[in-house]
Amino acid sequence: MNSLINDEYAKLTKSEKPKILLCTPEVTELPAGMGNLSNLIKFKGGGLGDISAALINYLHKTDKYELHIAIPKYDREIRRLERLEDRELDKLTMVMSAKNIHLVNKSAFSKLGLYDEDEAHKRSRRAEAYQEHVINHLLPTINPDVVHCNDWMTGLIPAAAKEMGIKSLFTLHNIFTEKEVMKNLHRSMIDVDRFKDYCWFENHPENGKNLWRENPVDFTATGIFASDFFNTVSPTYLEEVVAGYFEDIIPLAVRETIKQKYYAGRAKGILNAPDDSFTPELLRNIINYDIQNFAEGKKQNKTAFQTAMGLDVNNERPLFFWPSRLSHQKLPQILFDIAQKFTYEHNAQIAIVASGDSDAQDVWGKLACASNGSIAYKLFNPKLSELGKAASDYVLMPSLYEPCGLPQMECPRLGTLPVVRTTGGLKDTVQDLDYAGNKGNGFLFNDPDSNGLWYAMYRAVDFYHQSAKLKENNIQRIMKESPETFNLEKTAEQYCEIYDLLLEER
Repeated sequence: MNSLINDEYAKLTKSEKPKILLCTPEVTELPAGMGNLSNLIKFKGGGLGDISAALINYLHKTDKYELHIAIPKYDREIRRLERLEDRELDKLTMVMSAKNIHLVNKSAFSKLGLYDEDEAHKRSRRAEAYQEHVINHLLPTINPDVVHCNDWMTGLIPAAAKEMGIKSLFTLHNIFTEKEVMKNLHRSMIDVDRFKDYCWFENHPENGKNLWRENPVDFTATGIFASDFFNTVSPTYLEEVVAGYFEDIIPLAVRETIKQKYYAGRAKGILNAPDDSFTPELLRNIINYDIQNFAEGKKQNKTAFQTAMGLDVNNERPLFFWPSRLSHQKLPQILFDIAQKFTYEHNAQIAIVASGDSDAQDVWGKLACASNGSIAYKLFNPKLSELGKAASDYVLMPSLYEPCGLPQMECPRLGTLPVVRTTGGLKDTVQDLDYAGNKGNGFLFNDPDSNGLWYAMYRAVDFYHQSAKLKENNIQRIMKESPETFNLEKTAEQYCEIYDLLLEER
């Protein structure tokens, strides 16, 4: 009898789906099938939120794994969507947990936005509050087979998971890290002493005292070092980091841990991809169109966007759109240096819908005011940015480095061609347009300077003035190929391959 019971129990155990715990500091949306209140969980700071949402949606649909999600409960963001009292917000945590959505309910997330900080709630302390809950409560309670961690805010979790015998994957979306000494981590109720052998310290430990008070743990480097598998969000970016590019940007500890994983065969580049709903037929903030009537559809959107931006309303002028933050990584300076002269000489227009520091915003605003309808600048607005992607002829991404990037994959779906520098995910996703041979999908340049950008934009203008039929053939092909080549199903399948590899290695 006992043997029969044991056999039946073994069958039951084998039939259970593997548990995946996905830890992410942001997500743009959750599948409706995860509960009526899932629409309240919309926390986006950048591309990580988009790919987290897409991966969760794919895993939920395939139903191959028992999926759990750990995300901070940003009360302020929830209140933007629904007016809820504190008592109702606390109840939300319990309700969502029953749906395997585990909201980290800490005071550190109650008043500030995603990556904001103040004197009481530094970014590192907020990350510690999140990781403490995952390490002390979710890992032992859920006992996942694989924990998938994303970016620096989750960096200590792979080390704790390794000590508990749980496999982990660490995904690096953004080059950023925080550091903290063990003494302060213990104050945050994280018993680092338990898994310190799997942590990456800023300096080689010399003694216990040095380790405790003076030698900080690097969050991102620890996540990479301790994980069983590591990935960046594009193959070329991984190769660039290993080859020693961007030495003044990427922290040495992060680079060294990436190289270790790479040479051990435990690293991979997996391209992100736009959401399946990012099409000219489905976007909510544009005048919808399709491949067949794209020319007329883009013309209508161009008129609407030019009007909204204060540009000269003229469909004959080629329009370049800047979709990214005004940060050094994106190299807005090399566009600024040529914008006025280029728009004048080529009867072109440039539109920027982006935020940045106050100085950057000020200089672009002044340039726009002096351009007589050729250059326009407005602070980032998601609806206006979406309209700009559909309305424009070209999207500009001359980045110094780019872990992945999404606009260069989104915009071709809308018939807007990318002008990019050959780096990271941009190099992986854009091929030079040979319009005579009807091949390629954009315009590339190599050197991170204004001369290179000018020539790429010049070639884009040259294509703009080709015959309507030649342009139509190329753009329709690009619109068709883009979702076939870069889509979330392909991206998610690669993550599932890593999950399955780790499950086999248990």
